[in-house]
Amino acid sequence: MVIGEPLADPPTETRRVNLYRLLGGENLRDHVSARAIDDQHRFRLHDVRVGDLNGLLVEGWSDDEPLEWTSMVRTLTTVELPFTSTVASAALFVDLDDETFTVTFNQGWRLVRESTIDRGFGIDFAVRVVDDDEIRHVTRWALSAKSRVDRNVVPSGQGLWSFGLREHAELVRQLTAMARVDITVNLTHMRKTRYRRNPRLWLECGESLKLPLSVHGDGLISDLREISRVLREHPVSEELGPLRRVRRVSNRDERREVLDSAVVAMLAKPEPALGEVGVAYPAKYFDGPEVHRYKGTLNGTAIDTADLTLNHLASPLRHVSAAARLQALRSGQIDGYDEASHSATDGMPAVQWIAAEVLNPSGRYILLDGDWYELGDEYVRHVDRVVHKAFDNPPPWQLPAWSDAPKNADGVVVEGAYSEHVAVVDSRFLCLDKKLVKTRAHRKGFEACDLLGPDNSLVHVKKTSTATGSSPLSHLFAQGLIAAESFTDPEMWEKFREVVAQRDPERASRLGTRPGSLVFAIHHSDKALTADNLFTFAWSTLVSAWTTLTTYGFPAHVTVIP
Repeated sequence: MVIGEPLADPPTETRRVNLYRLLGGENLRDHVSARAIDDQHRFRLHDVRVGDLNGLLVEGWSDDEPLEWTSMVRTLTTVELPFTSTVASAALFVDLDDETFTVTFNQGWRLVRESTIDRGFGIDFAVRVVDDDEIRHVTRWALSAKSRVDRNVVPSGQGLWSFGLREHAELVRQLTAMARVDITVNLTHMRKTRYRRNPRLWLECGESLKLPLSVHGDGLISDLREISRVLREHPVSEELGPLRRVRRVSNRDERREVLDSAVVAMLAKPEPALGEVGVAYPAKYFDGPEVHRYKGTLNGTAIDTADLTLNHLASPLRHVSAAARLQALRSGQIDGYDEASHSATDGMPAVQWIAAEVLNPSGRYILLDGDWYELGDEYVRHVDRVVHKAFDNPPPWQLPAWSDAPKNADGVVVEGAYSEHVAVVDSRFLCLDKKLVKTRAHRKGFEACDLLGPDNSLVHVKKTSTATGSSPLSHLFAQGLIAAESFTDPEMWEKFREVVAQRDPERASRLGTRPGSLVFAIHHSDKALTADNLFTFAWSTLVSAWTTLTTYGFPAHVTVIP
């Protein structure tokens, strides 16, 4: 080298790969999937050097799998084609200071032990560097609505919230976006593009981070250190911070076994220190007529009741082992039927009628609609504030006592009879219980309210008890949310006006153009319901409804019926 000659730039060749951050483990092998370690015929482990650090390379082939299109050839021609394919994959594990990362190639994510994946890594990076006006794709999972996974695309420049996210009740699983121009991220890729006009870093963020990383050992270690620095030093964007509040626990995560076992234990014997468990409507029952009868079979025990309680789920399981209880909950079936004996499903696993909260040293988890979610402390604090605000904001009128309404043959006041009673004793209220608004989006109809109250308030009525817990309130809050979202469409409001006119034409003529407010009216039969004893798993639906209603300009209230 000639003295004074400038040093050559380090290599800038990069490749777009998936990067995971891993948690726990005493050595790199603790992060490798059991399958890759046990099947030494298909997979091999190599101790390697990556730059100046020790690493572990895991590589191998998948099982032979038939090609997908051969089934169509068989149905068209009856000819069975024996074609199969295998996929080569690899994962490179590296210990970097106090952190562990893995770069995966092809289906290399299958070689990583699920329970050690830091599922918030990609989103944690995104909320520090992403330009919220340059988000192109969002995949979101609606909390408590397992059946809804939305993938949305918007034109450049629309901004994150143009996706219609309910940031307090939806889990953003993945987003694709550009990094902000005002943040310096010194990656190899950015050095390669520094002479371009307005170079930008394109990121895919989810459980992993997909981005271009250096193909050279020293360069890769430098890139990993830069990513670690950004996570350590850059503040979280105020606009994107809510995306970190809830994280779904993967079906393959080993924590699920511990969480499921905790629910089974609480079904057998309540353990307040461990958490709480209750009955909750599956999401498929949120939209449509009220459930009036529950029928099914659990562990050979027939269920046929007008009021599903936790005892209906726990009693058939008391004399079997913990493992058998869990299997029974998964294989048992319970359906909800409306007054016309119609059900929203053709069979719903019993476990999806259970909601639970489990507290353990690693965090706070809730079970909703068969899925587990991890709640961050920030989420819990935020939701607690909103729930207290909702309970501290009653409407300017009070409903009569529940016990004043007529009782049925069993000596019980049911919700429909209570609503009719209110309309009889107070002319400001019109009973619309079981009066459904049918639209193209809601062919079975949805219940806009139980009572149409003063100033066009939509009043939704629900009775709870210690036996049912407050978890059925998730259905109440979801109904209110459906009504509010539907009535932002003037055509839907006119459909509602037609329903009102069937009961009171003069009242229908005074409806105006939109609801005046929405009220959740709740009676707890054996103790006072407060913001502090509302089940955690009813929080998210209330907060989602509250936030959406206030966004639409509909005042929202919670009132407790004495």
